[in-house]
Amino acid sequence: MAVCEIWDVRSRLDHPIDYAENPEKTANPKYTEDDLQAMVDVMEYATNKDKTEQRFFVTGVNCDPTTARDEMMITKAGWSDTSEIVCYHGFQSFKHGEVTPEQAHEVGVKLAERMWGDRFQVIVATHLNTDCLHNHFVVNSVSFADGMHYHDNKANLRLLRQRSDELCREYALSVIEHPSGKKKPYALYQAEKQGRPTRDNVARQAVDEAISKSFTLKDFDRQLAEMGYRINFDPNRKYWTIIGKGWQRPKRLYKLGEEYTNDRIMERISENSYAVKFQSFSEPQVKVYRVKGSLKNARKIGGLRGLYLHYCYKLGILPKGRKQNYARLHYLLKDDLMKMEAITQETRLLCRNHIDTAEQLCSYKGSLETEMSALLQKRKELYSKSRRTSGEEKEAVKAELSDISGRLKIIRKEVRLCEGIAARSDTLKEKLQTIRADEHEQQRKELMKNEHRRRSGRTNRPNELGGL
Repeated sequence: MAVCEIWDVRSRLDHPIDYAENPEKTANPKYTEDDLQAMVDVMEYATNKDKTEQRFFVTGVNCDPTTARDEMMITKAGWSDTSEIVCYHGFQSFKHGEVTPEQAHEVGVKLAERMWGDRFQVIVATHLNTDCLHNHFVVNSVSFADGMHYHDNKANLRLLRQRSDELCREYALSVIEHPSGKKKPYALYQAEKQGRPTRDNVARQAVDEAISKSFTLKDFDRQLAEMGYRINFDPNRKYWTIIGKGWQRPKRLYKLGEEYTNDRIMERISENSYAVKFQSFSEPQVKVYRVKGSLKNARKIGGLRGLYLHYCYKLGILPKGRKQNYARLHYLLKDDLMKMEAITQETRLLCRNHIDTAEQLCSYKGSLETEMSALLQKRKELYSKSRRTSGEEKEAVKAELSDISGRLKIIRKEVRLCEGIAARSDTLKEKLQTIRADEHEQQRKELMKNEHRRRSGRTNRPNELGGL
């Protein structure tokens, strides 16, 4: 059983690796340093010696693995290519224990030859560092034969998987005969794997809580409504659906798992007991904290820092260790549960650098970009120097290059965070205003409800009907 996927590479990967070769060797000036680095990064990742046993399982199709980057760039220059896509990165993963490294690599090379061998340059590398052996493909985006582009569309992806299945049958490997529906988005898969809150996780949490407090479907519906969800029990529909505030479309409950089918929900509700459990009151524990000093002159944090810190508090990120019931979050906050890591990093940048205004943010970003330009120029000079030196001097240059690459990694990350803050801050401000207005309205309704109960519960009021 082999699983295949492929995607285009337009910019740097998330695996920054030092240049393997001098980027000045290409004769095409239309490609920027980042474009060249993107191709180098993909190739270095695909042919990583820690994953391929000293690069033993690396093969070039229509190119030499040691000079593949230069050969691909020569092809681009020869056809005057100016596309943003510098190459394609694909993989073919095998079932655990089903193939040997030699077989996996052989199948990968044959797949590359059948799929791209007549027109494109390809690097095939077999990774041995995981339980499932898998091949990586780095495909030039431009054909050496006619200068035409490879198109990463559904038809070509189907063809890739079809030819992979054909090879698997030839080698007596298992094949997925009836693939299940649409695959789960990678970001959602990673979030669930790491235990981070997602829309589905929060919906499950809400349904579980509602079931635990319900004795009838009407109770179940009311409990979910309090948490911002609506349930459709339409008898003309086979499946019940749930929809939260802000969702574009409803979701069938059974897709949340086996415990959320129509029948199972009914069973779980019926299992709840009507018995009331009495428990003796425990003595309240009062903790006394003595604080030295005065808060009279304490300065309130405002601006961007205050905005982000308040939003983190609402999301439950702050204070640390705080248990948050995500099912009862405001629906606008639920939309950002998948972005908690990015919001946390942006908050740390603002607090670390005491940035409170848009002007300060712009100034800080400008200083980072200036530093990055200087480091790129210096790295370019060091690459030239490394070609003219040898021995200890060359090792010293390499060490300096490594330090520069490490610093560039940090700068690029912080520049992206600054861009994220600039794009997100106004949205966060609008969301907080809406949340405050909704909370105020909810408090007003609760006060009116309590007042109504208080008045209706009075026993000493006069008989308004003048009766007995």
